[in-house]
Parts: sequence; C-alpha cells; structure tokens
Amino acid sequence: MTDYRTVGLIHLFIAGVSVLTPLIGAVVAGTYIRRRGRNARLAMIGCLVTALGPIVLVLGTGFGLDSLFGGVEPLVALSVVSAASALFHLAGLLLILAGALTVPARPAAHQAPYPYAAPFHVYPTDAPPGH
Repeated sequence: MTDYRTVGLIHLFIAGVSVLTPLIGAVVAGTYIRRRGRNARLAMIGCLVTALGPIVLVLGTGFGLDSLFGGVEPLVALSVVSAASALFHLAGLLLILAGALTVPARPAAHQAPYPYAAPFHVYPTDAPPGH
C-alpha cells in the first residue's frame, strides 16, 4: 500500500470514530428520556449535532475543495470547511452541556404525596396471643 492510501485509511477510521461516538451518545441519551425528560432530549440532540461535524469535514474535503472554492487556495478552503465543522461541534457541545447542567423539572408524580406523614398505629386485638 502506498503512503497516501495508508494515511487515507487512517483518516477514514478517525472520521468513522468521530461520527460513531456521538451517535452512541445519542442512543444512550435516548434511553434516559423517560427518566430525565428534557435534559436527555437536549443531550441527544447535542450528540446528533456533534455527529454532523465530521460528516461536513469528510464531505467537504472528499468531494474536492477546488470545485467548492474555485479561486481560493486549498489551505483557505480547508480552513473554511474545518470552521464549519467546528461550529457543529460547538453547538453540539453547548446542547450537551445544557442537558447535563440544567436542573430537571420535577413532574407532579415525584412530589411528596401528603403534606404530613400519617402516624402508624397498632390496634390491640381481643384474641389471645399465639392465635
């Protein structure tokens, strides 16, 4: 294999991990939606937005920067595509943090059922002991 093919395969592996990791996070956050509600939804959406970053980067670099940015140098074009990818990462991170750091809303079912605790009484029976 040539050096370029090896580097290309390594880049493809890194891109795959960069996409799969947030998708796994979205699946995990999705399993907590019933218990965590809005916070888990925010985290799941944040993971999905974060997964778009590497996709934009791979598609932007894979389909020819020269066709996208005709009169611009390749380094400038790569910087623009990387900046767009970084915006997806930043937006996803902010959504994940919003889901993790906000206080979950308590549903009415989790509030105290009674304003006071009823006393526990043991009533004597007329039966003799052991019956």
